Amino acid sequence: MPEKTKTKGVKKNISLMALLLIPVAVAINIVGGQIVAALKLPIYLDSVGTILIAILAGPWLGALTGLLSNSINAIFDPTFFPYVIVSIVLGLVAGFLASKKMFTKIWKVAVSGVILALCATIVSSPITAFFFGGVTGSGSTFITAALMATGQNLIQSVLTSSIIADLCDKVLSVFICFFIIKSISSRYLSKFSYGEFYIKKKASKAESTEQDKAAK
Repeated sequence: MPEKTKTKGVKKNISLMALLLIPVAVAINIVGGQIVAALKLPIYLDSVGTILIAILAGPWLGALTGLLSNSINAIFDPTFFPYVIVSIVLGLVAGFLASKKMFTKIWKVAVSGVILALCATIVSSPITAFFFGGVTGSGSTFITAALMATGQNLIQSVLTSSIIADLCDKVLSVFICFFIIKSISSRYLSKFSYGEFYIKKKASKAESTEQDKAAK
């Protein structure tokens, strides 16, 4: 019985609209990551699509989007491959937070960004330190190098630079997703398993506006 319930829950999150959005989300991840890499910025922006899918359709499709994004990037740059697990974790955690309605208010979005940043740091830091010796080619590498120059060891430097980069990146990413969702019509939101969370919010705002007008 528990297995059937779990399977039913996974199927519920899979809609045609969500499946159609996955290629778009993967493209957002790849383009965002490539732009940041080219500019050598100390952020990543390669998980916006993953978080967006997870917020709308749940953790499993979020994890799938992260897996596909990193796998495609790894074809052109093998250094992405070890970070596949980071993308999967972000999709799962973002989907779990979405199920708890953590993307319906500004302060909740900010808290979610911090939680995602901590998860990303915990998972990615050992990979960066032990697989690449702290050098990955991203903008955060410059922060790591600067910290090591001050006398910090490799692990401390990687952890500190990861926390700084991930906090900026994940908070920015979740707010980008938040405003994207706010721009989507209720008609399309209703086609996603978690879309109702954001439709209700829109509806309540509309009702409040009408009540204010009536009062005047």
